[in-house]
Formats: sequence, structure tokens, C-alpha cells
Amino acid sequence: MTGDAAPGRQLAQFLEREQDSLQRLRDVLSRERRALLEADVPALEAATAEKHRALQQQAEAVARRRDYLQRAGFADTAQGLTDCIAGCDDHSQLRAVQAALQTLARTCRDANRDNGRLISRKQQQTRGALDILRRSDGAAPTYTGGGNAVAAASGRLLGKA
Repeated sequence: MTGDAAPGRQLAQFLEREQDSLQRLRDVLSRERRALLEADVPALEAATAEKHRALQQQAEAVARRRDYLQRAGFADTAQGLTDCIAGCDDHSQLRAVQAALQTLARTCRDANRDNGRLISRKQQQTRGALDILRRSDGAAPTYTGGGNAVAAASGRLLGKA
């Protein structure tokens, strides 16, 4: 591809689309985290829907780039992309974009993982609160109006109350 600037420009466009979609995803993940920390359910629902759209956009951008690589005769791998870039006139600029993409992808992966951990902690806290309400731990007996202790197992689940 050396000597032909068009493939480099075309590849740059594919990589820029990926970069744009990853930046959008990073921003959405940041809003998702803020909503989780603030327990803002409407904001969390909006962020979740937007995250789904951003992931779809990212998948489409990756598919276009992979299709381009295959049509250009390169493997659909990181090495295939590196080889394709090496054959372009503007290879140094494309390598910089590739490196930025990799960094951004790691940032998004880490942010998504951190949000998942935060969700898991919130779920554990919620389960703990529900266990207390259900008295499933058996630590605190309940009493009848006459002062007699009632076994914890005889209570009804919240969903059946």
C-alpha cells in the first residue's frame, strides 16, 4: 500500500470512528458510575440505555474496520492491523491513533469492570437489608401482641405480604 495515500485515509476514518465511539462509551461509563454512586435510578436507567447504544456503535465500527482489513488482504487481528498500518504512507500517524485506541479501550474496559464491581457491592448491601427485613438471619425474634416469641421461619416473605 506504500505510495497510495487513499488506503491510509480510509483506514484513518475507520480508526477515528472507533475512537469516537470509545470516547462516547467512556463518557457514558462515567455518567453510569456517577448515577450508581448517587443512587440516581433515572440517571442510571438513561446511562444504561445510552451504554447499550454506545456499545452497539462500537461493535459496528469494529466490524467495519475488520471488514476493511480482510478486503485489503490482512488478517483480522491486532497484527493484521499493525501490518496494514505499516504499508500506509501516513503510518506514523496511524500508529499513534492505534495506540490511543488501545489505551482508550483499556480505559473503557476498566471503567466497565469498576462499575460492575460497584453494582455487585450495591446488590450485596441490598440483599443484606432485605435479609434484615425478612429476619432470615434468625438473630432477632419477633413477638406477638401477647408478648410471645414467634419463630422467624413462620413469617411471610415481603413478596407475599
